[in-house]
Amino acid sequence: MRAGAIGAVLCALGGLCMIAGLAVDLDSTAAKVLIGLAACLFVPGALLTYVWMRMRIPPL
Repeated sequence: MRAGAIGAVLCALGGLCMIAGLAVDLDSTAAKVLIGLAACLFVPGALLTYVWMRMRIPPL
């Protein structure tokens, strides 16, 4: 359960960073940093969530 919770938290943080990155001026350095951080958080979060789901639901 720990991997699933960590994955969900990372995805949520990535989503918040993406929203914050879109809320600021898109040409600014802050937007680029926030969107890059969103990708760095979302990708591992999605992979951890995927692994957690595959452990719970076996392939057909």
